[in-house]
Amino acid sequence: MNTEPRTYETTLATLVRLRPDLVEVRYKEGITLTSELMAEVQEKRRTIMGGSAYGMITLLPGDIAYDPGSMQVDHLETDRREGLVMATAVVAEAHMIEMLVKIYFSYYPQLHRIHVTSDEAGAREWLEVQLQEVARTGT
Repeated sequence: MNTEPRTYETTLATLVRLRPDLVEVRYKEGITLTSELMAEVQEKRRTIMGGSAYGMITLLPGDIAYDPGSMQVDHLETDRREGLVMATAVVAEAHMIEMLVKIYFSYYPQLHRIHVTSDEAGAREWLEVQLQEVARTGT
């Protein structure tokens, strides 16, 4: 019996467990990213994905705002320590947000594969290739 996908809501985002090795995090329009609310999203993602390795696609709408303090927190530190996220694709509709995400990852480098773009279809393709390669090679 296939029970995927499953959908979960947080204050900032809708999370969809598309399959056991893939989660989609779609941030809601008109929201402001704060450290506290982003922690809620991270905890929900970790809970729904459990202890298995997985990939993540994050979708950021064009009208998203952010609290500057949220750029000073390593939101993925726990993920790095646990080593369960194999690849992350971030899709930012707004060019400014795309650049901020790239700057963020330069301050907080990750141990897994990351792709930041404005092209959702391309991001999904990239993520699928990464997950297939990890499944094939183990790294």
